Amino acid sequence: MKLLKNRKIAILITIVVAIVATLLGVRGSLNRLAGNVNDMFFNDVVIGGQTYPSVNSFLSSRENSALGLATLLERYNGLQSEAESLLSARRSLVGTNNIAEKNTANEAMQKAFTSLVKKAETLDLPDRDRNAMETYAASFSGAQTAISGSMYNKKVATFWDDVSFIAWCLRPLLFIRTPQVFG
Repeated sequence: MKLLKNRKIAILITIVVAIVATLLGVRGSLNRLAGNVNDMFFNDVVIGGQTYPSVNSFLSSRENSALGLATLLERYNGLQSEAESLLSARRSLVGTNNIAEKNTANEAMQKAFTSLVKKAETLDLPDRDRNAMETYAASFSGAQTAISGSMYNKKVATFWDDVSFIAWCLRPLLFIRTPQVFG
């Protein structure tokens, strides 16, 4: 107890407690901010009275287009393998729950989709099926374009712009898992 009565020791303890409290507070705030941005990936968000769809909803659109295209083309000779690859990639995307895994699965689905379309373009498909394929491809591509310009990706890109200078300076000490751009 005599140690605490020493003015120098008391000041030192106060400084250490203040620094630790500041670090914990800043870390908590940054984790909350990162969590809010990550929530934008899974849930639609309203900003300024305007609703912005989630990345996950655009992924659902891509999943539906992939399913439609694979189902349409799997009956043609020479396309079964590519159609099954697309269905497999789609199942992988549907089965993932975290953002990084969804990104990897989405990229695999993109490759499988492109491969199936390219091979289908070499066949003499009926106009009805060719038009349906073009519609699925436009929907698939449009959803990816929407993902690239999503509010989630914009918030990720400006994540560190939204924090205080002190938080920005302390970031190497805090081990914050910042959100990652999708796509």
